[in-house]
Amino acid sequence: MSRQKPYTVVVADDHPIVISGMRLLLSGSRFFELVGEAQTGSEAILRCEQLRPDVLLLDLRLPDLPAATICTRIKERQPDVSIVILTAHPEEMAVRGCLKAGASGCLFKDVAEQNLLSALLQVVHGRAAIDPRIAGAMLPRRAGAPAEDGVLTDREHEVLLFIARGLTTQETADQMGISPNTVKSHARSLFTKLEAHNRVQALAVAKERGLL
Repeated sequence: MSRQKPYTVVVADDHPIVISGMRLLLSGSRFFELVGEAQTGSEAILRCEQLRPDVLLLDLRLPDLPAATICTRIKERQPDVSIVILTAHPEEMAVRGCLKAGASGCLFKDVAEQNLLSALLQVVHGRAAIDPRIAGAMLPRRAGAPAEDGVLTDREHEVLLFIARGLTTQETADQMGISPNTVKSHARSLFTKLEAHNRVQALAVAKERGLL
């Protein structure tokens, strides 16, 4: 059954022109509805607690709190909200911190309107949405070439492909005919081999290595 109600969005940015632009863009979409606005990290946390949106569009640099801290606090209280970071400049450590804290994606503020809407649809369906220009900031630092023990097994690669499609652990287990715990075991192993902290990083590394 198709979803009847639009996905709800909160925008947090300390530049009014950015919020105005997002308001205008989302007003023309039948898939998304802007339900809240914030200009500080504290306001973003409060709006998410009050409105429980499907998506938070979060400026990487707000005046009161680091974006990673905002992500952590929101995900602790509303783990289902998808957080997409918006930035004018790729700041590696800040982006890494947000992704580790549970952000689903990161986009430049100059992203094309259609690409933004496409990215929002990706994150609400459990997929990563990373601007290719930012992807490098998510990749782990490596001293040299990957070791042989970093090669994925057939089962781990299969799990990786299902992660890339946005399937949940249970859906992956059903597709593979194995238990959810076995899927989690394969996922932990592939994350270790890819030196990734979460699905977003794993997909970025996998794409860099040509595994996807």
